[in-house]
This record gives sequence, C-alpha cells and structure tokens, in this order.
Amino acid sequence: GRTPYTIIRMNRSLSLLLILSSVSLHAATFLVAPDSTLIRASRAVVLATAGPSHGQWAPGGWIETVTEMRVDEAINGPVAAGDVIRVVELGGVVGHTGWAVAGSPRYAEGEQVLVMLETNDRGDWVAKNMVVGVFRFARDSGGRSLLLREAGEIAGWDLDGTPHREPVREADGFLCFVREVARGGDPVPDYFVADPLPLEGDARTVADATPTITSYLLQQNGIGIRWNAFPAPATFLSHGAQPGATNGGLTSAQRGLAAWTNDAGSNVVYQYGGTTTAATGFVNADGINSIQFNDPGNEIPGSFTGHNGDTLAVGGPWFDTSGPGSSHAFGGETFYTIFEADLVVQDGITGAGLTGNGLDHVLTHELGHTLGLRHSDDPPPGGTSTTNALMNSSVSFNNDPFGAILQAWDREAIDAVYPASGAPACTPPSIVNQPQPAAFDKTPVILSVDAAGTAPLSYQWYIGNAPSTVQALPNTNVNQISVTPKSTTSFWVRVTGACSPPADSQTAVVTVNGCPAVGVTVTSTAVSIIQGKSATLSSQASGSSISYQWYIGASGTTSAPVNSPDGKQPSLTVTPPATTSYWVQVSNSCGATANSDTITVTVTPCTAPQILVSPAASTIVTGNSATLWAGITGTAPLQYRWYEGSPPDTSRPAFNGTQQTLVTSALTAPTSYWVRASNDCGTADSAAAPVAIATSCAPPVITAPLKDQSVASGSQAVLSIGVSGTGLSFQWYLGPLLDPTHPVAGNSPSVITPAIT
Repeated sequence: GRTPYTIIRMNRSLSLLLILSSVSLHAATFLVAPDSTLIRASRAVVLATAGPSHGQWAPGGWIETVTEMRVDEAINGPVAAGDVIRVVELGGVVGHTGWAVAGSPRYAEGEQVLVMLETNDRGDWVAKNMVVGVFRFARDSGGRSLLLREAGEIAGWDLDGTPHREPVREADGFLCFVREVARGGDPVPDYFVADPLPLEGDARTVADATPTITSYLLQQNGIGIRWNAFPAPATFLSHGAQPGATNGGLTSAQRGLAAWTNDAGSNVVYQYGGTTTAATGFVNADGINSIQFNDPGNEIPGSFTGHNGDTLAVGGPWFDTSGPGSSHAFGGETFYTIFEADLVVQDGITGAGLTGNGLDHVLTHELGHTLGLRHSDDPPPGGTSTTNALMNSSVSFNNDPFGAILQAWDREAIDAVYPASGAPACTPPSIVNQPQPAAFDKTPVILSVDAAGTAPLSYQWYIGNAPSTVQALPNTNVNQISVTPKSTTSFWVRVTGACSPPADSQTAVVTVNGCPAVGVTVTSTAVSIIQGKSATLSSQASGSSISYQWYIGASGTTSAPVNSPDGKQPSLTVTPPATTSYWVQVSNSCGATANSDTITVTVTPCTAPQILVSPAASTIVTGNSATLWAGITGTAPLQYRWYEGSPPDTSRPAFNGTQQTLVTSALTAPTSYWVRASNDCGTADSAAAPVAIATSCAPPVITAPLKDQSVASGSQAVLSIGVSGTGLSFQWYLGPLLDPTHPVAGNSPSVITPAIT
C-alpha cells in the first residue's frame, strides 16, 4: 500500500525522527504528540456516525474516498450536532481501478467514531494526521468500553524521543478529557487503562506453520496485491532531486531497487531506467513506474515545515479489481495484479537521516510496499510476525542500523511471494467431455461436463454463447445441471481450477419445438465520450431471420426499451446526458433469444477552457528570461501552447511553451507572449503580455495592495496585487501573513483561489 511518512512536531528544536508504522493497508510514520496537543491542533472534534462511502477521482487526478458523517456531538469547531459533513480520505476504488493509501482511515457505515478533523488544501474535512486522529469504540473481555486508535499504524516515537507505546483509553474518561481540553482547560489525563485485556472477539493468530502467500501481502477485500511480471523487469524512472540527500536521493533509491532485486531466493527484478519528464506520480495511472523527488507536482499537500504534522513520502501500487488481466492465480491462490507503482517524496525535508541509513531504509521499505508487502510486525490470521525486519513498522530515521539490507523476514516474505523457482506445480483446468446439444420436449434436459486439472475444480453455468458471462445460472457450481427452457436457449460452463487460466466449454444449444438457436457473437465494448458527443454501439448475431431490440440498463433488464427506429437495428447511436448502460436482445421468428453483454457509455462533463487570469506584463533586465503564467479553468486534460506576438498570430511558437508556465529564452529586445488553452470541447486565447527590457535591476515595490473579497460558498476568487520591479517572480500562499505552509500555484501578480467554503 502507499505508506505516507508523517511527522507531528510541536517543537522546532527537536531533532527529526522518522518512524515507519503500519497495519494491513494502513501505515504511517509519526512523531506522536500528546492527546491534548492533538485536540488543540485540530480544527474540529466530533463524535459522528459514518454513513455511506464512495470512491471518486479528486480534481488533481488521484483517487479518494468520501464518507458522509452525521455529527452526533460537536465537541469543538465550526460544526453543530445534526450536521452531515463529508470526510475525504486518500485512496480507494473508482470503478475497477484501485489506489491503496496506507494510513488513510476508512469508516464502516453505521460506526460511531471520535474524530479530530482538519481541512485539506481544497477545504474538505479530513482526519487530523490521518489515522492518528481517529478513535474507535471497542469493548474488552472485561466489559469495559474503550476508545482505541489502530495501534499498529502509529507505532513510533514520542516527542521526548522515547519509543511510542500506544495506550488503551477508557472511553468515558477520555471523552471527558477531550471536552475539557476543547473548552480551554488543562485536565490531568487519567483515562489510561493500566491492565488492558483482550478485546471481545479478538481471536487473531500471529503465526502458522504454513502461511499462505496472501498472508505476506497488502490486501483489498481479502485478496492480495501482487506483480505478475517477474522475471521480466519492472523499470522505475526518477524525476527531480531531493535537496540535501546523497546524489539528490537517487543513491538511496538505487540501493532500494538493488536490495529487492539481489535477493537470491526470489525472481524480483526492479531496475532503474533513468529520468522522466513526467512530474507526477499519482495523477491517474500513466504507465510509468516513477520515483518523484521533492514532490514536483505538489501531490503531497503543502511542504515540509517541521511542525504540526508533515507527510514525508507516499508510495505504492495501482491495480484493477475487474476486467482482463486484473487478477491472476499463483500457487493455488488468486491475486489482484499490480500494473504500476509510484513513489513521491515530500519537498523540503531536512534531517541527518537524509545522508545516512535512514533514507535508504525509507525508500527500500516503500519499494517493499510497491511489491505488495505488508508490515512484518502486523500479520493477518495465519501470517508470520517479527519486529526485526526492514518491513517493520518503526525505524529511527537518524539512527537506523539496517539501511537497505534485507533482514530474515524480508527475505522470507519476498521468497514466498515471488519465488525464484516459480509457482508450485499446477495444471490449469481443461475440458475432457463437452456439454452436448439436445432437444427439449417434456423431459428435463441434462447438461454435463467432464474436466481435468489441479483440484479444487469449480463450475459456473451460463445462458448464452461462451464466453459471455452476463446471464449466470444460480446454484450451478456442479458439473451436471438439469434445464427446462421455454424457448431455444444456449448454455455453456466455465471450469476454474487451482491455477489459471480457467477452461470454457463449447456452447450447447437446447432446441425447443425445432426452433433454431440465435447468438450474439460480437458487441461493442465500453466507451467514454465527452458530454454532448455521440457514440455508436453495434452487435453481430448468428442465426437466421434475426431481429434486434436495444434496452437501456443492465443486460437482462427489459423495463426501458429503446423504441426509436435505431432501437430495432444491429447498431444504435446514442447521446446520453450522463453515464448510461445499454444492451441488445436478438431473436428469431420462432422465439429463440440471446442477450448481449452490458455496454456502458461513460459520459464526462466537459467545460471549455476559460482564461481567468491572463499572463501579466513584466519587465526584465536585458539578457534575462521572463516567467509568465496564465490562470485557466476547464475540463482536464488541458493543453497549452504559448506564442510570441499577439493573438491570434500562431506563426512564432515559443520554445518549451507547452506548460501552464512559460520561461522564455534570454531576451534583449521587448516583445510579447500569449497562450492558447484547449481541451476536447473548445479553446481559449489569453491576452498578450508585453515584456519590456530594462538596463538595470529594480527591486519589487507593492503599488496596489490585496483587497478583501466576498464570494458564495464553494466559489473561487481572483486576487490581484499591484507591483513594480524587474525580473519579478511570485509565490502565493493560503493562510495568515508570513505562514508559508500552504503554497498556491501561480507565478503571477494575480491568482485563482481554491474553492472558498
């Protein structure tokens, strides 16, 4: 999973310690503050009951999970009892694509939790320092009500430098403490349980003589996440450099890659392939395994400050939960297939561990997560456990003894998950005797199949032509079934064994009253369109005297037929206003029918580009470069093309002018530049920005200060400042004056704010 490295520091004079800590898909690195500090640093503190959750694509392009929370008690902050708030946490699943973010809390619907809240850079509510800010109710075997954090996720160090031991908190006493601190008091923390007992229903084992492969892995819905490529290499490319680290951090990265590759008992091949111009890691899946130093795409919120919590690095795998190639079998187990891995290191990190074993350990540990490995000291049932491992959940950043050297458990895990000798012997299933066509009169028809392959073998029968799995027959996990169709119908069976691939039988047609069979042989695949555009769906069928009927909805749902002339044809042109599913039923004159798969047309709303901030006029000293930026909104992805001159003259494209920011070549004469932005639904041209030439440097002078504005909740504002000087550059910040912890993109005297709530 993607392990964020987070530091909570309340004292600038403390030396930096980096602690790795996690359980399952959740892990974080903390210097752990006292409860009272966490409460006071939170923007809101609530008792809330979780409602439904859903995954979504964030505006920046990554996946996040949104949970509706009903506030039962507003202990502190700008919320009230009865409010329903949206809590947004990193990671999750959208459609069939998953992004695993370790240390990001999840909430079960109906669960009541105590949550310390802060806001992200967009103003959304998030748990304060991720899982550190979430306390869940539990009961021990003695009947005591408790409020617990997930201890395995926050093993680390306290502010005084001693190893952190997560205490057990008695619920009523801790809630009284939280309320008193929120009121401004300074109560004594007397709620810790001195004699902790096992929790009710806690029957977890920590070791087993024969652990499964999955027990070493991060899991999604109980299924392990694993590469299926080795010994073919997985190549990582790097971008940027980490200030203060040896060779910009590249030395530590290459040591980490080599550590996993050089293990003799596994077939892992991680290799370094040079640099990439791609300056993002988590913005969708781009087909590049990347290590992004110094967070060039600002994907980790904010920058390293050394106080009030910092995320140091995030890394882990992308995987799909459905579709071709999304899963694979190995060693008799099934896994989701990793198709890409990325790692981003926060910008501005300081500390002695940057040039010692600490950064080596951190990057090697993170690369272990990109291989799918869990933490060594937090096993699932049946898994082995140790604290003496590179994949352990804690490490002293400045005093680490391991660096990039794998320990015994690390080798045990990687050798089990990716053994050098390959998978244990396994024979995929095969069909020995196919189901046979038959005629139905009054006696039920028996269809059967004989299969071979490594046990266990399982069966699933379907209506239709192989390999369509739209119409599964319930309760048919047997090799022989009895059918009594009302009209001529096709059947087939899929046999699944201990290893892939499964075996699909031939189609067996059961004929009723001599009516010949029909079948859907080809249908369109899922398609994506921009809102307002059209898509043409098509099908091909086998048989004679074929007629077609298209429907809206999932295959088999006939409540919404398409009654237009197109709806009776093998092809259908649609312009849905939102994402919609379609399917087609084919039939012949004597009543035989067949259903197609569901075809989903995904509709992406499209907003044409709009220039909110044109590039500003500037003055530079002769022989220098000018930096120009334009504030543009519109549906991503946006393409930019800068030109020298004035619009609409495109005869002089600017060198390297394909980004939102343009750094000109050295100029010795006055000129002007403008930018054209485009996407799938339009283009927009900015005004021209004149660049004047001066013979000497003039310092910046504020000529017109910022002005307050009022906007509707959820709206953005355009802020501008008047300034004179030569060779100016700009950095905007969100927050009070001289607080540099929340930089806002835009190198211009005007800026577009995030949505204001």
